[in-house]
Amino acid sequence: MTRYKMAAGLLLALTACTPTMQDVNEVRTLSDVNCTTRPTCSYENSPLKVDRSRPVTLPRRPYTFYPVVETLHFRDAQNREWLAPSGTLTDGASIPAIFVSIVGNPTAPEYVNAGAVHDAYCGVGNEGGAMYHNGRWQDVHRMFYDALVAGGTAKPRAQVMFAAVWLGGPRWNHYYSMAAVPPPAMQQAMRDAKSYVEKNDPTLPELILYLERLEKRIIRQYPNIFPSLNPDNERPDGGEGRSEQDIEIDFEPETEGEAEVPDQTDLSEILEAL
Repeated sequence: MTRYKMAAGLLLALTACTPTMQDVNEVRTLSDVNCTTRPTCSYENSPLKVDRSRPVTLPRRPYTFYPVVETLHFRDAQNREWLAPSGTLTDGASIPAIFVSIVGNPTAPEYVNAGAVHDAYCGVGNEGGAMYHNGRWQDVHRMFYDALVAGGTAKPRAQVMFAAVWLGGPRWNHYYSMAAVPPPAMQQAMRDAKSYVEKNDPTLPELILYLERLEKRIIRQYPNIFPSLNPDNERPDGGEGRSEQDIEIDFEPETEGEAEVPDQTDLSEILEAL
């Protein structure tokens, strides 16, 4: 059974010929182009301007939202432009609520630009906006990392926040969601990701591969939540990410020291310990 990797998948999508090692290295280099490795990212109309005279509260959201006054432009390391148009609702960095106790306050000044642009593409309250879901969810979450770095967030902190939105943030175009996974399991995965970043100083592609391994662990532990993720299915296009209809699950053994997923009844104890 073929195991689709990031570089190999991209190469197969580009050519039907057998890739050389040079091809693989070039694709790996391209996949690692971000605002850490190529510090050319930039904002236009920064800092973010919001209308604080028009606060908006949304159901089950702990922070107050405000509409963007002037369109914020962001250009990432691959020279792609992203927008938070006027009227976009934003509440700061878009950290899933279950991870805030692990990641920290998402409304610090160095996060607001990145949070607003990310909200324009996948944030609640912006479903009718021009940018909403305008792109792959993987690219939108990668953009969030670039935008954090460009806004002054240190690489380790930006990677932890990126891990939070990759694991617990929205996904679209029929990709499976982690929303039904019990919060303690997701929090354990987030703690593991945070520890991995702090101990290993990974590149962004390395971090993404690690996050995918964490997802595989969760899928294995909760087969009732992911009944249609069949190990015999493979992505025919070699693309990143997996859907409920086309996924390869090549489980690796859990590494030594990985904590077991706690029972859902232990949630209060987890939060108190953080």
